[in-house]
Amino acid sequence: MNTQSSIALPVRAYLTVVAAVLAAACGNDVDFTFPAPDATLEVELFDLVTGPIDRASAYDIVAGEGRGFPRAVRVDQTDQWDVAFAMLDGVSVWLPRGFFEGLEVTSGVTMLEGTFDSIRFVPRDKEDYEDQEAVPIDVGAVYAVRSRNDPGRSIPCKIFGKIEVLSIMGDPARMRFRVYWNRNCDDTNVDTTNLDDGGSLL
Repeated sequence: MNTQSSIALPVRAYLTVVAAVLAAACGNDVDFTFPAPDATLEVELFDLVTGPIDRASAYDIVAGEGRGFPRAVRVDQTDQWDVAFAMLDGVSVWLPRGFFEGLEVTSGVTMLEGTFDSIRFVPRDKEDYEDQEAVPIDVGAVYAVRSRNDPGRSIPCKIFGKIEVLSIMGDPARMRFRVYWNRNCDDTNVDTTNLDDGGSLL
């Protein structure tokens, strides 16, 4: 009995199957992108400076990658977030990670021109975002967020989103906004004109 031949045949068969799978994966019928969210999210953040410690004051948009959802987080519990909300000298501001000593300069935020639904794409390049200084917040204005790199990936992956500020009120201040994001790495498409329900997920 030829042992080498008896081993080689199943190996060849296995490699043939693997090659077929890979070929199919490279075909036009396979789509590895994640579907767009079917609604916006409404979020509330409290002032980082004077707000209660048990309430969220930062936002993690990277958590929206894949089939996930961005989330409001407490900075005393995690440093995995992209922007924070604070009142500095009586002015409401966004604070990117690079504002804080000891955190890497990665995420960024910038004000956009236009209404929430009229903005279909947000800027892609790092230079279009403020990544170290505070960005003033205006009620009714729309902002783009460029996330830090996804810490769960070995290759760079940023998530993009747009935010409309709905209200800032109370003492301590709390801000409410709605957000729409793209679940795919480095994709700046944030088109909300064709949302099925037109509503918000709370």
